[in-house]
Amino acid sequence: MDRLSSLENEIASLRKTLQEKEHELYELRKEFTLQQISTEPNYQQCDVNNISKTNIGDKLTKLDIMRYSRQILLPDIGVSGQEKLCAAKVLVVGAGGLGCPAALYLAGAGVGQIGIVDYDTVDLTNIHRQVLHGEGDQHVSKAESAANSLRSINSHIKIVPYNIQMDSTNALEIASKYDVILDCTDNVPTRYLLNDACALTKLPLISGSALKMEGQLTIYGYRATKNPNEKDQSYIGPCYRCVFPTPPPPETVGSCSANGVAGPVPGVIGSLQALEAIKLIVGQTHEKLLVERMLLFDGEDMTFRTVKLRGRASACAACSDTPTISRLIDYTAFCKAQATEKDLDLQILPQSRRMSPPVLSRHMTEGGDAGPLLVDVRSAPEYGMCRIEGTVNWPSDSLRGETLEKLLEEVRKCARQVIFICRRGNDSQIAAQTVIDAIEEPHKSKIMDLKGGLHAWSREVDNNFPIY
Repeated sequence: MDRLSSLENEIASLRKTLQEKEHELYELRKEFTLQQISTEPNYQQCDVNNISKTNIGDKLTKLDIMRYSRQILLPDIGVSGQEKLCAAKVLVVGAGGLGCPAALYLAGAGVGQIGIVDYDTVDLTNIHRQVLHGEGDQHVSKAESAANSLRSINSHIKIVPYNIQMDSTNALEIASKYDVILDCTDNVPTRYLLNDACALTKLPLISGSALKMEGQLTIYGYRATKNPNEKDQSYIGPCYRCVFPTPPPPETVGSCSANGVAGPVPGVIGSLQALEAIKLIVGQTHEKLLVERMLLFDGEDMTFRTVKLRGRASACAACSDTPTISRLIDYTAFCKAQATEKDLDLQILPQSRRMSPPVLSRHMTEGGDAGPLLVDVRSAPEYGMCRIEGTVNWPSDSLRGETLEKLLEEVRKCARQVIFICRRGNDSQIAAQTVIDAIEEPHKSKIMDLKGGLHAWSREVDNNFPIY
């Protein structure tokens, strides 16, 4: 154990030194580039007789031409488009499965300044899809980890990490420093927050989402007045509230943590978010952008399709000519949902019905065959990954109708305590309360749940039990 601790400390020290050296290299490269730019004229002599000269543009440097030539060759981008990209400022909110590929391609394209917002730290479960983070970045701020990776990709642009939770107190201040916002988050409160912030600052919002094998992408709040290529300068695209004026019920919203996601799916959507940002910056009109349209990607049958969205709502609370929203509000209260999944800690059952992992372990050991009945309410794939020995699987999603009645019959026949178990101790409370509400009084008293779920079991009883 001492050797393990010593090695971990040594690696942490080396990693800190490496980050310091990488930062030093980044600053030297930036200084070298600035020196080259300051001494490099727009016109360079090309022969000994000083007869011909090479024009490398009014704003792009020789290095810019060399680095971005493959996209400058595209008629839709060209020299003027590249100049716009180099001058643009894009804020990426969320350095996860969507934000990582989006930021990667924005950095590669030469976007002049990229802001990265994320309050979380890198976890082993992130790495299969969050391509800017590696194994050595575990427990490091995602914003800082992403920023370090982006600097290694392009040391000639400005990367600004924000290791904070974006909320009503800071969203306007941060957003107002940028030209385009990318919503790469995974929760409804933050979507409404970013929409309202963009409506107040009149910024376009490129919104992506990915779950399981599916992804979605669209652009909210597009304004033609910021694009001289638009024929109708009065055009304004719908915002998020125009399409979804009220939040969905919290129980209908899934998450990658609870429902899973195939890594390439957010990779596809995040890359397309970057593409839409590039198109928007270089001046593509709204007909060529995902404005009033939503792209739907299905990874199971590898299909893309776009659906028409409703236009801007004349009575929209956020973006109409007479909006009722003049400031940012409490979005967790508005959506009745948490903006950070890790903070979710439901308190449905009274403490008297919640059993701690050590107490459950003792009951299992002392009770033998007469120990409690353990009902694991996770999905079948989760149950197949890992489980406490002796549990039975009754997925919470199926606890209704005939399935619920079968479980109630099992509880009625059981003379022992019935302990409901899930991953974090939230779904188990919901399932337990469902059974308590449906079963007769003599049986209610034996129903409990495992407080903190399997995460707490791993921490307090069995360190070999995997956390996912």
